[in-house]
Amino acid sequence: MRIASAFAREAAKSPHAGLCTACVDVLAVTGAGITVMSGGETGPICVSDPRMTALEDLQFTIGEGPCQEAYHSGYPVDAAEMDDHASSRWPAFVELAQASGIGAVFAYPLISSGTKVGVLTLYQDAAGQLSDAQHDDSLAVAAVLAETVLSLQDDAAPGTLAESLDDVVAYRAEIYQACGMVSVQLHIPVAEALVRIRAHAFAHDLPLGSIAARIVARELRLTDDHEPTPDQATAAERVAITDTDTDTDTDTDTDEGA
Repeated sequence: MRIASAFAREAAKSPHAGLCTACVDVLAVTGAGITVMSGGETGPICVSDPRMTALEDLQFTIGEGPCQEAYHSGYPVDAAEMDDHASSRWPAFVELAQASGIGAVFAYPLISSGTKVGVLTLYQDAAGQLSDAQHDDSLAVAAVLAETVLSLQDDAAPGTLAESLDDVVAYRAEIYQACGMVSVQLHIPVAEALVRIRAHAFAHDLPLGSIAARIVARELRLTDDHEPTPDQATAAERVAITDTDTDTDTDTDTDEGA
């Protein structure tokens, strides 16, 4: 009860992004992500760190990873090392985790009265198991989170997400849709499509969501060299491509985001 009460106090300060920050603070872990699942609506509602954001996105883009496994099994899933055993279960996830400097991942299903509503995923830079106290505290926090999500869902129609959660999940869904489109267009795995979209967003100093939205709207098409083709680019993108060739793309990035 001590840890559950402490978490509840922290989470109450900021209902959405604050939930993940509270998990990190209370559980003494490197990072955390919280995902809700309701009918066809699935996605992370908060992530504490950009490195974990990429891993959370990847799990729901390709449908594999500790979070997915914990939700479907209904039991905690631990991967104390990103080793060959973990790689045999979730190859793309482990590859990205290793590249991101993540050494261990732990996923706890959010269950209340037999109803699964999501997953709490914890990340550690160092390999190794959580301590017994951390594990017990994580179970307590997962129980509080399950009740929190259910309370937000009280006024939502069956099979849908509460309005306060729906916008966040819709944003993620657009990213997954963009990954699927790029995967088909370039004949590459979905995991690689996500990497390419992120690389494009980073290269142009734009939010991942804005790039995904333009791909879904067919305003932007990535090519094998990670750049949009001239015949499919907007006027601003044509300038961006020209400026990139001359190494003077600082002002172009602003134009492209307009």
